[in-house]
Formats: sequence, C-alpha cells, structure tokens
Amino acid sequence: MSPLLTIVVGYVLINAVLSVPFTLQARADFQRQGKWSRSTAVFSGLIMHGHFLATIALAWLDRGSLYAPSLISLALGAGLFLGGAYIIFLGRYAYGSQERVYGLLEDELIQHGIYQRTRNPQYVGYGAMFVGSAIAAGSTFALLSAISFLAIIHVFITWVEEPHMRRTFGDTFDQYAGQVGRYW
Repeated sequence: MSPLLTIVVGYVLINAVLSVPFTLQARADFQRQGKWSRSTAVFSGLIMHGHFLATIALAWLDRGSLYAPSLISLALGAGLFLGGAYIIFLGRYAYGSQERVYGLLEDELIQHGIYQRTRNPQYVGYGAMFVGSAIAAGSTFALLSAISFLAIIHVFITWVEEPHMRRTFGDTFDQYAGQVGRYW
C-alpha cells in the first residue's frame, strides 16, 4: 500500500470514529433546541464532504484492486455517480434553503419533489456516488468506505434524525413515513 493510500485510509477510519461524537452532538442539539447548532452543522459538513473527497481519492489510488476497470464498470459507476449527484441536487432544491440542508432550520416537513420518492435524498445521493466511484474504479477500499458510510448513515437516521422528526412533526411525519420509503 502506498503512503498516500495509507493516509487516506487512515483519514476514512478517523472520519468514521468522529461520526460517534458527531452523532451524540447532533442528537443533543435536536433534543435541546430542536435544530442543530452552527458548530454541529459545520461538523456535519466536514464529515460528509471529507468522506466524499476521501472516497474519491480511494477510488483513484486503489483502482483495480477489486477487479480491472472496464468500459462496463466505468459506465455503470459513472451512471451511479451522476445519478447520485442529481438526487442530491433535487433534495437541496426541494429544501429551498441551505439552513434546512444543514439542520439549522426545522420549520417544515418537506414532502414535495424528490421527497415524494425518498425521505433521505442527500444520503441516497452520496451513497450512490460512493458506490459508483468504487464500481468505476474497481476499488476495494472505496467500496469498503462506501459500505461504512451507508452503515453509519443508517444508524444516524434511525437513532437521531427519525426520532427528531417524530418529536417535531408527530403524526404528520408518521403518515409521511408510511407513504415514502426511508431510502427509496
């Protein structure tokens, strides 16, 4: 393993460990004030975007470790990557506010646009981008990074976000959750 690949793998592991105090901080913010503090929002952005950059770096640095990339894997991976980016765009567009994207504004249960298909388009989009990168590059480490992201996000959604949404929006959220899947 090259020194740069070792550093990026180390960063992904540290990022995964940092998701634990972040989750606790986000949960406490939601319970205390019904939204995130600015520091929690910044922490979220650093973890999410840092994991994104690290996964892309892993795909590049570790390309071919799982299988030799082919035109098919590149096309499939690129399709997932671009589809994920589009889903993120649709989610942010439906939110209509960067404050909502980062948990700083909790005044409305968004149920229009892409939120009619998934309750978590940002996470679905990032997951598709991470898996797409791993598939395109044939990268073991990028695939493991994508899987770790998906597992951490699932725990975060079920332990922090959904309980907050139930407290904040009550029966309206429960009805919405009964109609629209958590992921798709």
